[in-house]
Amino acid sequence: MKSKLLPVNLIKRLIVFCVGQFILAVSVVLAARSALGASPTTAIPNVIYNILLSKGITNIGLGMLTTGVYIIFMLVQLLLLRKDFKPYMLLEIVVSLLFGYFISAAQALLAPLPDPVGYAGRLVYLIVCIPIVALGVVVYVSAQLVSAPAEGVTAAMSAKIGWPIPKCKLIFDSTVVVIAAVISLLFFRGLSGVREGTIILALLVGPVMKPIISLIQKPLMEFCGTQTKRAAAMAQAEAAAFDPGKLIITVDWEFGSGGDLLARDLAEKLGAKVYSNDEIVGMEIEESGLPERFVTEHEKLMRHSAVYDYSTYAYMIQQDLDPLDELYAAQVRVLRRIAQEEKCAVILGHCGNYILRDDPNCFKLFIHAARSARVARSEARHNISGEEAEKAMHATNRSRSKYHQDFTGEMWGQARYYDMTISTTGFTKPNSLPLVLDAVERWKAGKSAVQVSSDTAKKQ
Repeated sequence: MKSKLLPVNLIKRLIVFCVGQFILAVSVVLAARSALGASPTTAIPNVIYNILLSKGITNIGLGMLTTGVYIIFMLVQLLLLRKDFKPYMLLEIVVSLLFGYFISAAQALLAPLPDPVGYAGRLVYLIVCIPIVALGVVVYVSAQLVSAPAEGVTAAMSAKIGWPIPKCKLIFDSTVVVIAAVISLLFFRGLSGVREGTIILALLVGPVMKPIISLIQKPLMEFCGTQTKRAAAMAQAEAAAFDPGKLIITVDWEFGSGGDLLARDLAEKLGAKVYSNDEIVGMEIEESGLPERFVTEHEKLMRHSAVYDYSTYAYMIQQDLDPLDELYAAQVRVLRRIAQEEKCAVILGHCGNYILRDDPNCFKLFIHAARSARVARSEARHNISGEEAEKAMHATNRSRSKYHQDFTGEMWGQARYYDMTISTTGFTKPNSLPLVLDAVERWKAGKSAVQVSSDTAKKQ
């Protein structure tokens, strides 16, 4: 879905874009004041600025130098794309001029701030930069207007070489940092303007950006009338209608609670088809077109790692879907298709409770148990020691929770996101199954009664 370019929306988007760029400009100035190094894309102008200051040249500011380097970046993009360079990309010149002006304005605004004292003071300035950079990126990207020239070069590299965005960004950032370091070494015989702070900023902006996205991106995009590609991918299916003959049950469970076994017993009693990881992954591979190895191992990715966070950051500033987003979008389509085509099905995991949250035919179940019960069940079922069971429980539940929260924004396992939660601590399978079956029947009866009442009211 493309965002509507109504005059009012365009004005709002321009305002948000400018606010985001100014926030980034403030971070550039603070990084320069820290003397520990600027972010990779502003490392070269920062080094040149330090050289000019050492020569007593003060009439060429950091903002002017940043504009000049950004325009060079745009020319590199032009050389890479050549005939594929689009006229609208010339707007990057406007972005460069605007960003340079904002840096100059931020320098004037922050001039009263005291210079940092000692390494600890410099580090404080740098640490303050990190959330400011993250905030600036989230704000300006929410406007979905023109990319900055550095992002333009990254996209051009990806288009021409065929490598993924994160790899191209890493190459571009590394190249720029090396050039800045060489310039500094040639002039100062040491590093000035590009130091450890450059690496710190590159590594930490990604993880800091995530909570900021969850807090402000949605209201910002609603204000602008824009939509992320992930959100657009999620909103492709029509709303389901209530069908008294249809029943879809989604099941999530804590490792060791026996939830998967209970779900299969439930499916057998209901005559439902079970969609476990194997079936769903196969459908996701076909739907997404992504490599089988990536799809089958996606939950094993180190989602807390610096590499993953850097990748997320790279895709976000390109306003594009990363492979995990593409996979989740395929997962949404697969689960909605199952819910539409099957009369009775049990879906295990895969954010089913969230994806089908608005489906009136979907009963959402979560199964949990006390820690001691889960350890004992895991020891018996998997023939492992108590220590091994503890590790498996922690790793699996952490992975499920992280995956669920990243894609849905909801806390995995919280009762308010399910129609029923049940503890298997004091129940054997024969005892817990009737409870769930009874709850499902009562839930269906309640839904049918509401539907009959609604139909009667419409006829009257």
